[in-house]
Amino acid sequence: MKHTAKWSVAGLRTGAALAGLMLGHMPAWAQTAGSAVEEEAPGEIVVTAQRRSESLQNVPIAAVALTGANLAQRGVQDMRDLALVSPSLKIDTPFGNTAPKITLRGVGSGSFNLNTETTVALYVDELVMNPVSSKLGQLFDVDRVEVLRGPQGTLYGKNSTGGAVNYITRKPDGTTAADASLTVARYGEYSIQAGAQTGLTDALSVRIAANRRYRDGYQHNNFTGRRVKDHDDWGGRITLRYDGGAIDASLKLFADRSRTDAFFINTYGVNADGSSTANGTNPITGFTPSPDIDSVSFDHRPRSDVDNRGVALNLEATLGELTLTSVSGYLRSIGHISQDQDGSPVDAVATEFNSKADEYSQEIRLASDPGQPLNWIVGASAFHQDLRLNDAFLLPLFGLPPVVLDTREKTTSFAAFADTTWKLDDRISLIGGIRITTDKKSFRHATGFSLIGPFDIARSRRWTEPSYRVGINYQAAPSTLLYLSYNRGYRSGAFDVGFPTTTEQFEAANPEFVDAFEGGIKTALFDRRLRLAADVFYEIFKDQQLLIQRSDPGSICCSLVNAGKSRIYGFELDGTARIASNVDLTIQGSVIRSKYLEFMSGPIDYSGTQLANVPRYQLRLAPEVRLPLASGDLFVSPDVQFTGRQRAAEAGVDPFGRDIQESYVRINGQLGYRDGGDRFSAFVFVRNATNKRYKLDFARFTAFGYNQVTWSEPRSWGLTVTGRF
Repeated sequence: MKHTAKWSVAGLRTGAALAGLMLGHMPAWAQTAGSAVEEEAPGEIVVTAQRRSESLQNVPIAAVALTGANLAQRGVQDMRDLALVSPSLKIDTPFGNTAPKITLRGVGSGSFNLNTETTVALYVDELVMNPVSSKLGQLFDVDRVEVLRGPQGTLYGKNSTGGAVNYITRKPDGTTAADASLTVARYGEYSIQAGAQTGLTDALSVRIAANRRYRDGYQHNNFTGRRVKDHDDWGGRITLRYDGGAIDASLKLFADRSRTDAFFINTYGVNADGSSTANGTNPITGFTPSPDIDSVSFDHRPRSDVDNRGVALNLEATLGELTLTSVSGYLRSIGHISQDQDGSPVDAVATEFNSKADEYSQEIRLASDPGQPLNWIVGASAFHQDLRLNDAFLLPLFGLPPVVLDTREKTTSFAAFADTTWKLDDRISLIGGIRITTDKKSFRHATGFSLIGPFDIARSRRWTEPSYRVGINYQAAPSTLLYLSYNRGYRSGAFDVGFPTTTEQFEAANPEFVDAFEGGIKTALFDRRLRLAADVFYEIFKDQQLLIQRSDPGSICCSLVNAGKSRIYGFELDGTARIASNVDLTIQGSVIRSKYLEFMSGPIDYSGTQLANVPRYQLRLAPEVRLPLASGDLFVSPDVQFTGRQRAAEAGVDPFGRDIQESYVRINGQLGYRDGGDRFSAFVFVRNATNKRYKLDFARFTAFGYNQVTWSEPRSWGLTVTGRF
């Protein structure tokens, strides 16, 4: 298998190189000067994936960029929905909004510990949103969203072994304008987003934006007689901008809140050997679950509450041919989870997790003129997070007192980085970058009762590691770029703050590393009516941090361990085509293979097992057909997604295969009207038209007599109206 993988990746790279040579000698009709702009395929988006404003077509990184208008039409309302429009990205919330699971190209973290730093870093206007509870609240009133695949070890280096997601919010530009959207849908759902801006002086302007989302539950709790899986969210943002020519500064105040019980889990009984019981009956509690996955019976009401608020200052100053940039920010993120772990009316197992994080960050960088043959960026960053946790494990059925854990963890990080592009000639450029990061973590972990007795322990660790990238770009034609790169990503070590069943859990897990080799092509053909971006990649994942179910005697839960080594390789494609003046097609896809090469957890050898949350393939086809009218267009835009077989479990592999989600198809779609001036639109939509229910997460709790499964949401439909004034 190793030889097959090497040859398959090498063959794809060779094919890309040959394609580049062929494209480099294509006749000039592929870039006809007289092309009509309206005939071009959609997709020419300016991004800041390399901390500079560049066309996505010219950035040698595997990335997806989506405008705010495109996100609105596709029904993307929070970070979870991005996975529907960005293959290779998977986002689930089995632990509620306070602890989303984010995986990109198979690199992710499924820990429910609230001190987990995700492998896919989230930035809002370049401010890193580090606390795990801060990830889902700021996706509104955005200009665009960028999803950067693969480790971002240099310019976006905050623990980005999997990749980075950048939200770029809308900023005032001195004009007076307003916009709003309203969505109403099944299950009493409504969503309102609005924004307004105006100039205050010649250089000073302000923008205010807000959103409000509400939905009743779609499940029924037989124990209480109430509907569950609701959500109630809001967010707000005020941006004050000074644009004085040489200085462009934005001060932003933001806040968001989420209240939901939308993580009810379904439990199914298992025997002592882990095999399934008849009818799913729990042998310890005697509870038999309903065969209807939307009919549950909980005695504890799960909650997932999040409150975020903060301030950010972005400043850009032109100093002759140089540009000085500063990003400063403060964030407070408060999270609460309470969950009925056994999923039954029996008072057996329940948990509560409370967190409060204060984040302070500062980055400053200096960039040269990007038009010069040698252009560069140098900078430094400082980060500090003070995290307080209070966790409770309730086991009344087993005659045990509550295990209440108090934890305080402080993280301090400093980094210096440099990145450069050297244009050897009009076609060939060399890229190089390095980042040196020092992370220090200290924590104190205490409880009056646990299975290993009372304890009050303190630990402190420091890690200093380099991450870097090198690459070569070849401009085969004016609209065709080929690139090869190597990137090394790093995520700092971590302490396990979960349920302790052995003193080994007090020691920190080692840092994890990803070495990624990538080759790609970006091109525009046929008078730019077709835009394509394709890449192949090969990644070695070392010391992956995983929360694994322990198998040693007396253990009833999980601990944080390092998986020795795994391999991930694959192919990705993103394309847009203008098939006719009134027909566009978006096609996206990926084929990924992954497995652990070295991974022992206790007596269990997981080597050869597929990594979790990595579909074998994904394909998205999203055409749009327009019927021109005198005042605008009628349009229909189905969205069909094919997803291959994958493992839904993170904490170990189920020996009976119940953690496997087989391949499935999901269909969404919109039908509506938009005016010719892009000032008004109205469309009806359907989500999950065939009502396909698939596994999002699977976890084993054999000691308590059950497994947990989280299922996808049912079919929904509604209406969205947008307006600009």
